[in-house]
Parts: sequence; structure tokens; C-alpha cells
Amino acid sequence: MPRAFSVEVPIRFSNCDPAGIVYFPEFFDLINSLVEDWFTIGMDTSYADLMMRQHIGTPTIDIQCEFIKPCRYGEHLMLELAVTKLGRTSFHLAETGTVAGELRWRTRHVLCFLSTETYRPVAIPEGLREKMARFM
Repeated sequence: MPRAFSVEVPIRFSNCDPAGIVYFPEFFDLINSLVEDWFTIGMDTSYADLMMRQHIGTPTIDIQCEFIKPCRYGEHLMLELAVTKLGRTSFHLAETGTVAGELRWRTRHVLCFLSTETYRPVAIPEGLREKMARFM
């Protein structure tokens, strides 16, 4: 079983549609925040520094999301992320969202490392690769 990174977030009014459930595009913002928190908190690597000083981004190449049950305003969503594959420039993640242990959505997510100056893929930095591998 992979070691997962997890963070709990409240479902806010701003995440919801008029029916009080999370509007599906909001999940993609939550997923992006989860990845940023994983870098910054889980791997003790400043995501802001990676982007702004090192000029390296991690754009999404592919994402598949399965919505199982709605999330509602006022609930607390536990977000989890595990690495399923590390390539030379790309990495694969499995992400889930649960409320009180009940699965609400899951994704398969592929990202890559990219120079924000040349817009070309770059190799995963070796020190970072080791940190990422801890979540496999």
C-alpha cells in the first residue's frame, strides 16, 4: 500500500452551486491545491520557489476523475494523494476525496515537469525524485 499524503479541507460556500453541493470544476481546483500542498508540506519543497525561482512547472497531462457521491457545503473533505509511477519527466498520482471515511471521488492524474521558460519537459530533479518516491 503506498504511503499517502493527506490534508483535510472544509467544503466552503464558494465551492458550491445553488444546491449546496460542490460544483464539479471546483474539484480540479481542490486537486491542484492538494498537489501544491504535497510539494510544500509533504515533501518540504517550496512549490512557489519551484515555479517562480527555478522556472519549473508541473502541468497536468491527463486526468481521469470519477465522481461517486456529492460533497456538500459544511462537510470536511479528506484529500489523499499517492504516487503510482515515476518516469523521467512525468509522474502519475492516485488521488481520493473522502468524507467521514466515505469515498466521494477518485482520480488518476498524470503531470510532468516543464521549464516555464522553454515550455519543454525537464527531468525530475534527483533530490525531489527521492522525496516523491516516499509516497509510492
